Amino acid sequence: MRFSFALLLCLFPALAVAQTPEIDSAVKGKLATLKFIQSLRDPATGAYRVTPDGKPSLRAVNGAVKALHYLGAKAPEPEKTVAFVLSCYDPKTGAFAEPGGKPDVAITSIGVMAAAELGIPKEKYAKAMDYLRANAKTFEEVRIGAAALEALGEKPEWVKEWFQAARWQMKDPGEAALKDGGARDVGSVAAMYLRLGRPVPDPKAVGNQLVAGQRPDGGWGKAGEAASDLESTYRVMRALHLLKQKPADPAKLRGFVALCRNKDGGYGVTAGAPSTMSGVYYAAIVSKWLDDMEK
Repeated sequence: MRFSFALLLCLFPALAVAQTPEIDSAVKGKLATLKFIQSLRDPATGAYRVTPDGKPSLRAVNGAVKALHYLGAKAPEPEKTVAFVLSCYDPKTGAFAEPGGKPDVAITSIGVMAAAELGIPKEKYAKAMDYLRANAKTFEEVRIGAAALEALGEKPEWVKEWFQAARWQMKDPGEAALKDGGARDVGSVAAMYLRLGRPVPDPKAVGNQLVAGQRPDGGWGKAGEAASDLESTYRVMRALHLLKQKPADPAKLRGFVALCRNKDGGYGVTAGAPSTMSGVYYAAIVSKWLDDMEK
């Protein structure tokens, strides 16, 4: 699908204020990213793909509508996207599932987030919270379930059940481990606590651990992985944003995000990796948080 410059500005009205004779490189870069996002859109369903050769999915829709929001863009034909999201919801069980797939906590949480971002009334997926309450057991399930509750603006009393079932403590992984996945782990737990309205013990110390885990390339990564990645960076930055604390070197972080950018306007999750909707979402939200922090 080809996109004219005029159409891109219609979808991206915030950029139309540029009054210079030539659009500067930052605006060109955002337009290229928008074009990449739109290239992953399925015109028939209004859904999006994670990769060019993938199938329309809830995961991609969630990443796309959020990335468009953070970039100041409007999704075309949102009513189609809304219909796709609702087609993935089972009102009997309260679960979401990818087309042709099985429901689980992660996809249900992603469905809730996409629905909330699209402004779909809660009553249209009213039993989703019941499904999450009953089925979120592991840390990763509770972590993403917390994201869904935050998207709905809900902090129900029953979240204490998640903590009673399995207590996840804030642990100091030690200075040596912070750059080797330790900061990612701390950030994941801290963000979960804060999203569920739970206090983080000694938030300043937690923030300092996250800051200390920033790698020389400006990002954060997983344990045992030499390369930083945008997903780990997103987890740490989510926690720092909630803690209202800046990373040690914002300029290096912006440099790392730029390293993950590809010529097609998209972003890989790691530097040099093919562009995906996930990479675009992580890059967009991390960049937005940096902008907020530096105001």
